[in-house]
Amino acid sequence: MRFRVNLDFDAALSRNNKNFKNEKFLKELEYIFFLVNNRSDVTLCSQNKYSNKYLSHLHDLGFTIPNIDDNITNYINWWGDLENFEQVKETNSKCALAKWHRPLADKIIRSKEDLEESFPTFYRPDQTFSGIGNKVLNSVKDFERLGFPGVQSRYVKVVKTFGVTYDFKNNDYFIVENFVSDKGEFKGGRLIQINELPISFDLEKYINDIKEHIPEALLNNKIQFDNMIYLENSETKICPIVEINYRRTMGEVIMNVTKVLGDGTLYFGDKTALNSNSLILSPDFVKNICYFNRA
Repeated sequence: MRFRVNLDFDAALSRNNKNFKNEKFLKELEYIFFLVNNRSDVTLCSQNKYSNKYLSHLHDLGFTIPNIDDNITNYINWWGDLENFEQVKETNSKCALAKWHRPLADKIIRSKEDLEESFPTFYRPDQTFSGIGNKVLNSVKDFERLGFPGVQSRYVKVVKTFGVTYDFKNNDYFIVENFVSDKGEFKGGRLIQINELPISFDLEKYINDIKEHIPEALLNNKIQFDNMIYLENSETKICPIVEINYRRTMGEVIMNVTKVLGDGTLYFGDKTALNSNSLILSPDFVKNICYFNRA
């Protein structure tokens, strides 16, 4: 099998064009394929130049290195399946989610005229990856350069965010605590157990809610949904199902890295925890370093 790491998946959904490609999206994060792949007989279709030193480093850590071919043809999209395009676009849409689930007075925004001038408030584009494009709005000036459509929500003081990956076929799941910036952009995470959450989380209820609102054809696959815990008037509250992702996620990367390297934390771009014992997992040519610190 031949794979292309189509990290331009969300951009294809946003542009309503399943054939959209942007190789620049692959330059920075394509290497995550190595962190998840467990077969040596598959081929990564890539124009990136990975050094033998880097690939040997990953192999020595326990990761499985595939064949690599710079001929980008006859491939399967690895990050997200675009075949059932309309169905996939609807399932991954934050606007579609806001039609039936509005835990923070979420409002669907079609244009700048729909935005409410109540500050601070939080805005998320309809289709986005790892929080890119999310923005805290503090004044009308912040309305400029937003991507539409999207969802505007009440701004809250977030304490913790976590993603649940649920396998409908096997009724199994895992939870990843996400580390995010003030803008909601992904910075890393670690695998946790449900009893580590500082608040009750009714997983069965939320899974049933999702089942009622996604196409039945998707219920034989995995789905991921993000959640957050926040403070309001000194009370800890849960905001479930912030977004739904029907594609691979960084949570899956964290899960697989933990399988290979043991318990610990994976970081993307955040150098605050980088030390001499950190295991570097990204190639030299990326802008944002990825590394793992064992627990």
